[in-house]
Amino acid sequence: MENETDWLAVYQSSLYAFAHGPNWLRFSLEADGPVHDLDGSLTLISAWNPMSEERPLPWNRAANARLLRQLVAEGVPWGPAWGSSLPGVEPSWKEDGFVLFNQTSDAVAALGKQWGQRALVHLEQGKAYLLFCEEARLHPCGFRPR
Repeated sequence: MENETDWLAVYQSSLYAFAHGPNWLRFSLEADGPVHDLDGSLTLISAWNPMSEERPLPWNRAANARLLRQLVAEGVPWGPAWGSSLPGVEPSWKEDGFVLFNQTSDAVAALGKQWGQRALVHLEQGKAYLLFCEEARLHPCGFRPR
């Protein structure tokens, strides 16, 4: 449980963004607030740095390209997204990814597990969650637009 607490802190001290119409919606998971103006569910996923083990940039880009090919082949609705450290959080980092639309938490947990991801950001029914892929377990979080 101690390790999970550490990972919760990491995910909650991060900034997330995805294309939302003509704009980007930027948010963090650090405050209590409703997720506004979102229809259905959204999940942020990346193939970068499986199990949080840092990989070279070319490796991460190639992994994301493979993930994108799978999403397209399976007909999963998607858009661009990214995650990064919040300003002032060290070490700083940023990774590209995808936002998946209207997928069940079980389906995206399986996809995240397949791509070696520890957890995904999942927004559903006006609430934000961390979805731990191994257990397909939702952990409620806050939502703060940035």
